[in-house]
Amino acid sequence: MSYRIKTHGRIGAELQRVAVEEIVAVGTALRTLERTGAAEAVHEARKHLKKLRALVQLLRAPLGAKRVRREVAIYREAGRRLHRLRDAQALAAALEGLTGRFFEKRRPPLILAAQRILAAAEQRAHRALAKDDACETLLATLREARTRAVGWKLDEFRWKDLGSALRRSYRRAREAWRHACDEPKPGRLHEWRRRTKDLWHHLNLVHTAAPDLLDEVAGELDVLGEFLGDDHDLVVLRKTLDAHPGHVPPGEARDALFEMLALRRDELLDAAFDLAKRIFADSPGEFMAALEERREEHRRRTKKTRRIAKRLGAPA
Repeated sequence: MSYRIKTHGRIGAELQRVAVEEIVAVGTALRTLERTGAAEAVHEARKHLKKLRALVQLLRAPLGAKRVRREVAIYREAGRRLHRLRDAQALAAALEGLTGRFFEKRRPPLILAAQRILAAAEQRAHRALAKDDACETLLATLREARTRAVGWKLDEFRWKDLGSALRRSYRRAREAWRHACDEPKPGRLHEWRRRTKDLWHHLNLVHTAAPDLLDEVAGELDVLGEFLGDDHDLVVLRKTLDAHPGHVPPGEARDALFEMLALRRDELLDAAFDLAKRIFADSPGEFMAALEERREEHRRRTKKTRRIAKRLGAPA
C-alpha cells in the first residue's frame, strides 16, 4: 500500500482507492492494538487517521465543504480516543530525549518522579481503552466510513481540481506560519503544525507529478513538522508536570527542569522559523506555477524515456 496517486486521468478514483486503503490500515492497526496492546499500533492507527483527514480535505469541490468538515471531524474524534495513550508515550520519549542530553546514565530524583507520572498515565490510558471498548467502537466507525468512501462521486475530479486544492493547502500552511510569527503561542504553533502536516501529506500523495521537486519540499516539510511536533510535546509535558505538584514539587530542581524545557523549545522554534522562511518563500500562485512547470517537464521526460525504451527493445 502506498499513500500516492497517479496525477493524470481519473484522479478522483485514485483518491478514493487510497482513502479505502487507509481506512483498512487503521482497522488493521486497531486489531493489533486490541490483540497485543503494542504501542506501535497506536502510532500506526493515528498516522493513518491523519492521512485520511488530509486526503478528505482535498475533496471540498466534489463533496462540499460541509460534508468534508463532517468527515474530518469523524476521523479527528477517532484519533482523540487514542490520544491519551499516544501522549503518555510521546511525553515519556520527550522527557528521555531532553534529559539524555545532560545525564548519560543516572537520572536525578525529580526526573525519575516525572517518569513515574508518565508511566502511570500510560497504564491508565491502556485501561481506559480496554474498559470503554474503544477499539470495537472505532472499528464500527471505520466500517461506516468505508461505506461512505466507496460511495463518493469523484468521476469528474481531475488535475485542475486537485491543483486548486493543493494551492489552498499551501496557502493555509503559509498563513498559519505567518500567524505563528506574529504571536508564537502554543495554540497558533499547534495550528501551524497541523497545516504543515496536512500539506506534507498532500505533497506525498501527488509525488508522481514532480518527484524531484516534491522530494525536496516534502522532505523539508517533514523536518519542520518534527520540530513543531517536538515543541508541542514539550508544551504538553510542562502542563502534565505542573498538574502533579505532589510528585514534582516547587523548588530549585523543578525550576531547572522547566528552564531546560524552555531552552529546548527555543532551539526547536528557532530552527522551525528559519526553515519555514525557505519553505514558504513563494506565494501560493508561485508555488503552484513551479509545480505545474515541473509536472509538465516530468511528463515530457517520462514520455521520451518510454519512446527510447521501446526503440531499445525493438528487434535488430
